[in-house]
Amino acid sequence: MTPERKKMGPAATPPATPEPSKPQATAAKEAVAPPAIKSLYSPEVLTNDHTNINYHDFIAIVPPIFYDLALLLFMVHGINTAPYTKVEESFNTQAIHDLMMYKANEFSSYDHLAFPGVVPRTFIGPMIMKLVTQPMVSIMTSDGNKNLDLDWYLYIARYVFAFIAVHSLRILRQGVTRAFGYTVASFFSLICFTQFHLVFWGSRFIPNTWAMIFVSYAFGALFASWNPVSTKETLDVLRERQRIFGSPPTSLNDGKVRKLKVSRKTPEEVPIPFSLVVALGSLTFASIVFRLELLALFVPLFLSEVFIFKHIKVVPAFVTVAIFSLISLSATVLTDTLMWQSESLLWPELKVFSFNVLQGRSSEYGTSPPTYYLTHLLPKIAPLAFPLALRAYVADPRVQRFMNPALIFIATLSLVGHKEWRFLFPILPLVNVAAAITLTRVHRLGWMTKASQPAHTTGSPQFYHKPLALLIPVALAVSFVAANASLEVSSLNYPGGVALRAVHDYVKMSDIEDGWPVVHMDVYTCQNGASRFLEMGRKDGWTYRKDEGLSRDDEFVKAGFSHLLTTTPELHVGAGWNELGVDGKPVGPAKGSKWEVVPGYIHALKDVKIDFGPGGAMAWAQQTAEKVMQDGIEWRPKRHVYGVKLPIEVRKEPKIYLLQKKGWKS
Repeated sequence: MTPERKKMGPAATPPATPEPSKPQATAAKEAVAPPAIKSLYSPEVLTNDHTNINYHDFIAIVPPIFYDLALLLFMVHGINTAPYTKVEESFNTQAIHDLMMYKANEFSSYDHLAFPGVVPRTFIGPMIMKLVTQPMVSIMTSDGNKNLDLDWYLYIARYVFAFIAVHSLRILRQGVTRAFGYTVASFFSLICFTQFHLVFWGSRFIPNTWAMIFVSYAFGALFASWNPVSTKETLDVLRERQRIFGSPPTSLNDGKVRKLKVSRKTPEEVPIPFSLVVALGSLTFASIVFRLELLALFVPLFLSEVFIFKHIKVVPAFVTVAIFSLISLSATVLTDTLMWQSESLLWPELKVFSFNVLQGRSSEYGTSPPTYYLTHLLPKIAPLAFPLALRAYVADPRVQRFMNPALIFIATLSLVGHKEWRFLFPILPLVNVAAAITLTRVHRLGWMTKASQPAHTTGSPQFYHKPLALLIPVALAVSFVAANASLEVSSLNYPGGVALRAVHDYVKMSDIEDGWPVVHMDVYTCQNGASRFLEMGRKDGWTYRKDEGLSRDDEFVKAGFSHLLTTTPELHVGAGWNELGVDGKPVGPAKGSKWEVVPGYIHALKDVKIDFGPGGAMAWAQQTAEKVMQDGIEWRPKRHVYGVKLPIEVRKEPKIYLLQKKGWKS
């Protein structure tokens, strides 16, 4: 043994490779494991944008702002077609007028002090409208013209309210994009655009519309929290769409690619994301301030997200709801106690709940069977969306997650005898979301080929999917045409507004010789279109009154009225005044009458009849097809819709008459 060998000592053995721990081994196996095979009909497969991007999803690459602008413009068209308001909107309309037009020291002139209604309603909504309309009013009066026509303020308020409604639906659409994909969100926007009740009532000042707005904000935030955005995911979608379409569509990330801030905290470390704060706060505020029955939607949703899906942590959730409840309750109690000059603390929604449910007084306005919401009212307000939503509810657990609270909401409302479609208005956007999921499934299955079928899926489209996909644009077009026709018909439901405008057209300001007019409006006129926004002569000295309880003509004469807007002219000019005499002319007022009837009348909607003509439906369809082939389609809404004569007969009847005091000079 050499000295060197002695110094070296025993031969060194190579270090043994450490055995991987069990978690590492499992992770390695998972890394190389093949992707799971899924059925083509799995809910998440057909609404996954990453695996379904193709040329036929053209609606998903339209910039979303176009859908928002289209809906807003359609709402503006509805406002211009039917600008006046009815009894359901009366309190909020009059309160908005008083807040916009009167100063703080003119509180005694507010309408609700003289005509409080059956139950008090909250002033929170009108105060919000006062704040948000002030910038537009300032712009329109910035040239020094402080004398805008009074009805312009009504238009401004309704335009701004329509913008708020569209913005809430935009937030909901953005949440739908995160949870279900761009194509579902696009179909959701198209359904909203073609839905008459959403377009027509989305700009009207009823508490149910306020509730719909806050429900849309809440569920938009909730859907976004289901699938939080990540930078990697956004870039992957951008690259894939750029590869297919050549350039990234502006619809991605709502018009622009934002620099996303990625939180260093994991979701488990965040007590409650901001989106969930918005969701919980919006539903809490809407339930306490605008519609207390929304608790039947909010409570099941809250409990399911906290305890079933464990999407929200228990303590932060309850703390958030408690804080917003305290803020909302304090705001409505303090504001409405002051505005209603109540001697005790006033919570309007509790008063309404007590009147409708605890006392059962709502049944005085009519009752319906328990199934009426599902069998009549939902199909009425969502004729296209409702059956599609049912299909999505059966097939997709994700739809069940957000629609189960809505069904509990409907079931709770069904326990009350009095039922109206507007009570369902807050959940109408949720029905549209579910319907959009069904349309996306049909659309993608109908246009799917072997090359475009998502990888690692089994099954294939059925033969009927292609014709169903071709029917989608037809169904949306028919729904849009029906919404247009309904706008024209519904404009006839506001004869009171037309009548009040007619008074100003008939009584010219420059021709008044016998003092300023004193106009009386009967109950029908006030409930069907007339409002303080149309009392345009008040600044010149006109007086408008709506005294109730006057039953004899001499009471109207003693009250000093110069003009009457009435549905019962025979009370003032005698029965048979409109009958033809021997000379072929109307007999006219009875002898001794103090009134004369102004020629003409204001008509109102009587009914709508379906009439296909002598040949029936088949003959009408054949004639319509021939006309379209020969003449094309044109825009003539007064006689036709898009040049096609609809099989609808709209019948009108004389309703409101204008009477003028004899001897009054104008």
